[in-house]
Amino acid sequence: MNDQSPALLLVLNAGSSSIKFSLYDASRHVVGLQCVGNGTFEVREDTERLIFRHSGHDAEKREEWPRNDSSPDSGTLFNLMDWVERHMGGEICAAAHRIVHGGNRREVAMQVTHSLMDEMQALVPVAPLHQPMCLAPITYLAREHPDMPQFVCFDTAFHHSLDPLETRFGLPLALTRQGLRRYGFHGLSYEYIAGVLPEYDQRAATGRTIVAHLGNGASLCALHDRVSRGTTMGFSTLDGVLMGTRPGRIDPGLLLYLLRERGMTTQALEHMLYHECGLLGVSGGIASDMRALSASDAPEAKDAIALFVRSVVREIGSLAAVLGGVDALVFTGGIGEHSVAVRNAILDGCAWLGLEHEHADLDNGEARLSSPGSRVSAWVIPTDENAVIARHALGLLHGSP
Repeated sequence: MNDQSPALLLVLNAGSSSIKFSLYDASRHVVGLQCVGNGTFEVREDTERLIFRHSGHDAEKREEWPRNDSSPDSGTLFNLMDWVERHMGGEICAAAHRIVHGGNRREVAMQVTHSLMDEMQALVPVAPLHQPMCLAPITYLAREHPDMPQFVCFDTAFHHSLDPLETRFGLPLALTRQGLRRYGFHGLSYEYIAGVLPEYDQRAATGRTIVAHLGNGASLCALHDRVSRGTTMGFSTLDGVLMGTRPGRIDPGLLLYLLRERGMTTQALEHMLYHECGLLGVSGGIASDMRALSASDAPEAKDAIALFVRSVVREIGSLAAVLGGVDALVFTGGIGEHSVAVRNAILDGCAWLGLEHEHADLDNGEARLSSPGSRVSAWVIPTDENAVIARHALGLLHGSP
């Protein structure tokens, strides 16, 4: 590396068809966290497309490559890292990754080792949709850049503050002791919201706040004094509210019926639960994306949105009981940040909490959603999981976790 070239931390958040990434100045310590820019790397039918935006700039940089079906993970990451080092005027000195499932580990962040990789690999059966995608970039970088330090941040760690009763299912004790318990997810997003909450509402920061992370994957978290006290996802990412392609809370007897009476295999059932339910299933296959459903006049699309709203309102009531009341409600995630109509419907459903709000047809950019006299305040706060990952990774990189 040239002495004048900046050292960069690459933060990777891998998904099923895209990788969200951010670049941070690795010479900066945690206090001086500086994001160089954010991007996505999308894998399409015939091409792979990179889109990047420098921090503080509106213009996007784009580049495309032919899709490499022979080795998709290697091709994608090779192109991504090559592009960064050609266009950013620096080299990547470390990488950090979001890991969906950390099991019983309470540490938010750790440096990758062979034994830790074995632990994370063992959790694939618990998070079959997400864990393999999280681990693939780590494996590639370890093979191609063996001297590069890598760090992981666990989405489950934030919820280790839950009361033991909140982690229990009504299962035999022996199974509970084997790790069949409620873990909770989206912890990095909730950690970010908890960190910035005092900037918006001091009463919400020190009091009882429910955060709704609503996107293609969705969950809610009950915070008291910015500490997790309850959450809607449980043992897996299937539980809780209705999602893009996942059903949310469901009677386990229904699943037994499908296995026993309809002859479904476990593989077929798993595929259905992760890929064919939720907004996509309820709408009859119209879409899993809230934007497409909102633009549709089909009654099935309206039903899917209504069921999503009902499931969120129901879970807000459940978490309000855990907290013993609510002082604030926060929306975040793609739907939570951008779907005004869905937010309005959820807020209407929470009127019984003493939440009053002015109806808005368009997003006016205001963070506060509730009326001035509302007993419960409501906010929309954009989340930034990558900033949380970068802060933890740089702390470990510089020797001060």
